[in-house]
Order: sequence, then C-alpha cells, then structure tokens
Amino acid sequence: MRKVKISLPATITNLGPGLNSLGLALSLRATVEIRERSDEQLIVETEGEGAGRYSIGLRHPVVLGMIRVFQQVERAPLGMTIKVDSKIPPACGLGAETAFLLAGIIAANNLLGNPFSREQTLDLAVQAVKRADAVVTAMLGGLTASTLNDGIITHRALPIAPLTLIAVVPEIESYAENARRASPERVPLSDALANLSKMPLLVEALRGGDLKLLANVLDDQLRAPLLRPHIPGYGHVVEMARRSGAQAITLSGDGPALIAFAEKNHKQIAEAMQTAFQNSGVKARTWLLNTDMQGVVLSVAQSA
Repeated sequence: MRKVKISLPATITNLGPGLNSLGLALSLRATVEIRERSDEQLIVETEGEGAGRYSIGLRHPVVLGMIRVFQQVERAPLGMTIKVDSKIPPACGLGAETAFLLAGIIAANNLLGNPFSREQTLDLAVQAVKRADAVVTAMLGGLTASTLNDGIITHRALPIAPLTLIAVVPEIESYAENARRASPERVPLSDALANLSKMPLLVEALRGGDLKLLANVLDDQLRAPLLRPHIPGYGHVVEMARRSGAQAITLSGDGPALIAFAEKNHKQIAEAMQTAFQNSGVKARTWLLNTDMQGVVLSVAQSA
C-alpha cells in the first residue's frame, strides 16, 4: 500500500500589472496525505483553514484533482484515506483551491506509479483551472512567469530577492460574487499599455528587492480598480499601511487579500492594516510571510 504526502505553497497571482502571468509563492502551505486502503472506502478528513468549507466526499478539490488522473488512465486505487491540513485561507486570492487540486493530481499520479511526467501533470492542472499562473507558481515556488496559448503552457522561474510580506485577509460577505462580475469585456488601450510598460521594471524590482522601484510599478490599472470598491475601507487601510512604513501594496489574485511589501516594521504594518479594517467594520486576519522557494514538496512511502 502506498502513502503519498504533498505540501504546496500559497500563491499570489495577478501580481500588480502582471495579470494572468506573474506569480509569487508564499510561506503558507497546504499539506495533503493520502493512503491507499484495502477496502473500497473513501475517507476525507480536513483540518486547519477551510475545514468544513468543502465537501468531504467526491466533491472535495483534492479528490476532483485525483479523479482527473484516474479518468485519464482508467484505473484507481480500491479505497483511500485523505487527510488535508491547510494553513492557506480559502477563497481570498491566495491559491488554496489550486493547491488542493494540484495536490490531488500529483498524488494520484504517484499512487499509480507516475504514468505522467511533471509537465503532463502541470498540463492536467492547468486544464482544470484554465490558467497557468497559480499552478506553475505552486509547483515551482518563488517567482514565475507563464502564459497559456492554444492550450500550450510556456513558463519560467525568475530570480527574486528574499522578501518579507504582510498578508491581510478581510472577511467580506458576497465579495466573491461581486468580484466575478467585475470583469469588463473591453479595457482602454492606454490602461493596457500602462500595465505592459511596468512589467519589465516589476520583474527587476522583485529580482533586486528594490522596494522603492516596486512602489512605482506595482499598480494595476485594469483589474484592481474594479475590485477595490468591493473592499470596505480599502483606501483607509492602504493609507494606514503606508503611514506605518509599507512601501507597496497590492491585491492578491482577485482579492480580497491584500499584500504589503516593506523593509521593516512588518508587525506594526500588519496591526495598522487590521485596525484600519476594524474601523471600517470589517474583521481581518494578518500573516507575516516570506517568499517560498520550494514549491511542491513530495514524499512517497510503501507499507505492507
């Protein structure tokens, strides 16, 4: 009987102007352990962030990821016990759902003796989520660039300086529904060109840890302006963060998680942002995080 244990990092996507292209891995992790069983039972146990949020049967994201592999090869283990322990808050733009699905795909591939290569498992995950950035970043760690054209993924790991970031996750009812509607069919050419012009400088700022440069090129003019109005107190939170020493602030993914970059005073900045949200009637949690350079961590064991 095989046992597979997989750990995957949280991810920031839509990083500033790098929409659907740049991703950054963070030191919050989801861990999934899967054991084959001698009976036909499927047991899914969850703890940590998001426990109880998802179905604990066939509809759990880890299981959905596994099913994609089983369908491809037309075989599956008789039964499984799946234990999920996540430190990544769900549904806030930090990639928890992608981490679960990717963990399921990688685990199923290993349980079946690796019928698919690493690139093929990456393809399966991207087919499921319809975007490459979060999947590539969770798998590789660090800073990545990726694009998906006609179903073909092109990606690279990019150099990045060690960084400490502040993640702030506000609890906003109906935010996800509002964010889904905030997608215009057309955007002004001037805003699209502004985003494109910042990309090389954004990559350079992250490579060198140049937070002064980062502050000048992190703003997204296409997606973020449509999402910010759905975050109560957003302007006040950003102002308090800057007064406390934050040099650059961005949404993570489609939000509502906010990420602040700073050279020092990280704890004070986190407290200032949390208090600013509270003053706006919004409960929020904070984390001090480092960039994650490991990506997927996998162990496989055989038992009698």
